[in-house]
Amino acid sequence: MPSALGLLLYGLIVIAIILVTDAAIGFIRSARGIDDEIVRRRLLNKGADKDDRRTTLEFLKPGVAVDLTWHRFIPFNNRLTLLLRQSGIALSKDRAIIISCVATLLAFVPSLFVLPPKYLPYTLLFALVAGPAAVIGFLSQARTKRRLKFEEQLPDAIDLIVRSLRVGHPLSGAISVVGREMPDPLGLEFQIASSEILYGLDVPAAIAGVADRVGSADLGYLTVAVQIQQESGGNLAESLAKLSNIIRERFRMFRKVKAITAEGRFSAWLLSVFPFGIGIVIEFVHPGYFTQVEDYPYFPYLVGATVLMLIINLIAMRILTTIKV
Repeated sequence: MPSALGLLLYGLIVIAIILVTDAAIGFIRSARGIDDEIVRRRLLNKGADKDDRRTTLEFLKPGVAVDLTWHRFIPFNNRLTLLLRQSGIALSKDRAIIISCVATLLAFVPSLFVLPPKYLPYTLLFALVAGPAAVIGFLSQARTKRRLKFEEQLPDAIDLIVRSLRVGHPLSGAISVVGREMPDPLGLEFQIASSEILYGLDVPAAIAGVADRVGSADLGYLTVAVQIQQESGGNLAESLAKLSNIIRERFRMFRKVKAITAEGRFSAWLLSVFPFGIGIVIEFVHPGYFTQVEDYPYFPYLVGATVLMLIINLIAMRILTTIKV
């Protein structure tokens, strides 16, 4: 008959599977754009419910939630909020924390059945770092992918604004046209900016809000150009046309740099994964090979030093292969 600890662990595993399944469904919905499509329909139908006082600017922004009292005790709470907002994933902060806890359990529970008890403190420390790091890494990757897609669409959006200005549309109307015509994520963000302008926000502040939600530096140049034109005057269409060409050339140069540094990035990952691969192969070919030295007093410290040096290698190679364009 299983012990109480065994039943508790089985229960935790079942709960973890349920939570991971729920998170996977949420990620699939976000990847297919189901939630974005709901927001888009809500924005397109905003004229039908002008008397609905519950409609606010914050409701129109996907992924934005009001912080609860206990959220301020979360380390890097503001950065986590910004990361969730810029990733574009329909994931609340509470759910992200729950997924981090589940990932920590999934990283720690198998070690209870595989490793000797004396190594459990080290595996617990590893799980406490690996669980949140996995969630943050996923969100960071989603943010980068969304930002790059946004910046790739931005020159075409600016060209559309230029054409709208040249045919006589006001700037707010041009932003509304971009929101209707451009695909997501740029189209959705500009629809939100158009709604903010309708609610009384000035155009530079609305565009700056898009830059904050996406994390794009190129959009900051558009904000500055619009603000200078409103304060000092000038031909905004001509300025935006030149800005579009600059952004397009910068994006082309960025792709060239990425291709040039591909070998260095591949080498960094290969050199970091190679020791673990060799260890697995050795253990598979010669079982018990590492058990001969596990009683050595400095063995855990040597393993920890090895992992630390591999992490430093990844960080150093990333710094060397990152070129600002």
